[in-house]
Amino acid sequence: MASKPDAFSFVYIPEETSEPIEQWEETFDPKKDEAEIKALTDRCKKHFSKKRGPRTPAQKAARRAALMKNVPGSSDVDEAMLDTATAMSMVEHTSLLSNSKDNGFIGINLYTDDEASFSGASINHRASEIASCCGMPLQVNGDAFIGRTYDNGDDFRRLDFKVSEVTSSAPWVQEARAQNERKRQRDSPAALEARMRVSQPAPTPQAAPQPTPSKQLSTAEALKEQGNTALKQGNLQQAVKLYSEALEADSTLAAAYNNRALAHLKLDNLADAEADCSYVLRLEPRNVKAFLRRGSAREAMQRLAEAVEDYQQASVLDPKSKEAQSKLASAKQAMAASAPQ
Repeated sequence: MASKPDAFSFVYIPEETSEPIEQWEETFDPKKDEAEIKALTDRCKKHFSKKRGPRTPAQKAARRAALMKNVPGSSDVDEAMLDTATAMSMVEHTSLLSNSKDNGFIGINLYTDDEASFSGASINHRASEIASCCGMPLQVNGDAFIGRTYDNGDDFRRLDFKVSEVTSSAPWVQEARAQNERKRQRDSPAALEARMRVSQPAPTPQAAPQPTPSKQLSTAEALKEQGNTALKQGNLQQAVKLYSEALEADSTLAAAYNNRALAHLKLDNLADAEADCSYVLRLEPRNVKAFLRRGSAREAMQRLAEAVEDYQQASVLDPKSKEAQSKLASAKQAMAASAPQ
């Protein structure tokens, strides 16, 4: 018997100010793997593709040029892979309010068409203004969507987001503005310099400085760097521990998830590696390393079709990657060999 679909609401913000902002609903099958994660992005892809229509030769050339800009030394790019990348549709994901421990792991995300800037779409003034109110000044082109998620790294759920919440005075907007201001202060040159001063003992002529207690240095970035050192030294369990501590301090630190996934891969903790990579891709949908590492985990678990899909995504995002092309070819060969004759 088919399972009853679950549903969630989200908001549609058209680029044309003459069109009303609307509340839409999407359903998904809770029994299908990652159906809840993909439900909104798949809906966005369909909408953007329909709104954009068939690409003109000029739009294809512009997209190809944009992809080539992200590929250093592009003279030896595989043309077939670049053609595939040019033909793909991607959804740009911007976190207005990050899923952090401080806000109960509730996040608000903005979804836009990654081709809007060179496909002739006009500025979406209302979506741009909302982002600005959240402390993230950016120019949004084309139609946009906003959705709410719960994501603590282990559990992911799409939650309702109502059209009545699209206002500068909404509590989530105030929370997002405060969160983004804290991030700016934390990442400012002055704050970075201050942390560097704290991390180095001050010289005194009378006596050797006392070591700084480790808890004073337990910022997410510092813990991640310690984890990187442990990983390079082959101390894998310690690396996992340090990355986990970093993520307790900042649950949105994608690099810590990505590197912990690598440590899990080396420890043969395949399910954990896959989960970490999937979380990276929620935060950074274009992260090539995450696709490659998740593909490796899935390939090792003999889920070859899924591994091929991950390697193909990595190849599309980085057409020059020899690693992606090699892994893709190897996984396809393994899948062909395992197919019933």
